[in-house]
Amino acid sequence: MKNALLAKHLNVAAEAGDPFAQFEIAVSLDYGRDGEQDFDKASDWYFKAASQGHGAAEGNLLLQHVLGQVSLWSPDFVFRRLREIAQAGDREWENNLGLCYQHGFGTAQDYGQAAAWFLRAAEGGLAIAQFNLAGLYYEGKGFEKDIGVAVEWYTRAAQQREELALLQLGSMYQKGVGVAKDLSRALTMYSIAYRLGSSRAANHLGFLFKRGLGVERNDPLAYELFLESVSKPGTPSAEEPLSYRGTACYWLGYMEEHGEGAERDLRSARKWYAKGAACGQSGCIEAVARLRIRPRPRH
Repeated sequence: MKNALLAKHLNVAAEAGDPFAQFEIAVSLDYGRDGEQDFDKASDWYFKAASQGHGAAEGNLLLQHVLGQVSLWSPDFVFRRLREIAQAGDREWENNLGLCYQHGFGTAQDYGQAAAWFLRAAEGGLAIAQFNLAGLYYEGKGFEKDIGVAVEWYTRAAQQREELALLQLGSMYQKGVGVAKDLSRALTMYSIAYRLGSSRAANHLGFLFKRGLGVERNDPLAYELFLESVSKPGTPSAEEPLSYRGTACYWLGYMEEHGEGAERDLRSARKWYAKGAACGQSGCIEAVARLRIRPRPRH
C-alpha cells in the first residue's frame, strides 16, 4: 500500500513535469526496480528530465546508448558529449568515455585511451571504473596483462559493493584464477552481490548449491535460485548481455527433466531449453536437438 501510494505520487509529479520524479521513474524502468524493465520507456523519461537540466538523467541516457539499449542519438554525438563533460573532471563521465574507447562507440577503438580514462575515474574512487580498469589488466588490453593488479582493482571495487566486481572475484576464487582457490570466499562474494539484488549472483549461487561446491548440495534451493536469476530484472553490461540467463535456463530445464529439486515436468523442461537455446546457450541447443524442440524465436 505504502509503495503503491508513493509510486502514484511520483507518476503524477513526473507527468506534471518534475524532473526529479521523471528521473526516478526512468531509473526504476532502466533497472526494473518495480518489476518492469523497459529501456525505451526509461530513455523517454531520462530525456524529459535531461531536457530540464537534470545532469544525471543526461548521463544515464548517454550510457544507455553506449550499452546498446537505445539509439536516439548518433554514436558520434554521444561520444562528443561524453568527452566534453569528462574533460571537466566528472568521474562517472570519465568512466563512460572510457567505455566508448574500449568498445569503439562513436570513435576508433583505443584500449590505451580507455585505460587512461578508466584510471582517472578509478583513482578518484569510482567503483565501476575500478572494475573496468581491472578488466583491462585481466585481459592485457591497454596494459601488459597482470592478473595480480587486476585482483587489486577488483578488490577495491568489491569493497564498495560493486556487483560486477563481487561476481568476478567470486568466480576467480571459485576457479582459483589469480588467487588461491577458496570456495568459501566465492560464496561470500556471491552472497553479498545477491543481497544487493543481483540476478547474476542468484545464478552463481544456484550452481554452487546444485554441485555442492563449498556448501552442502541443495537441489530445491538451487532450483529456486536459478528461477530467480531468470525472473528478476537485470541490466546488461557492455560486455555481458545477460547471457548468464541462458545458463540458468539450462539448469532449470535439466532439473525439471530429471526431477532434481523440482517435480519432473518434461513439457516445462522443453520450454526452458528452448528459451536458453534462443540465448545461444550450448547445453540448451544440444537439448533442443536431443528432444527435437523447436527453439523460441528471439525478440
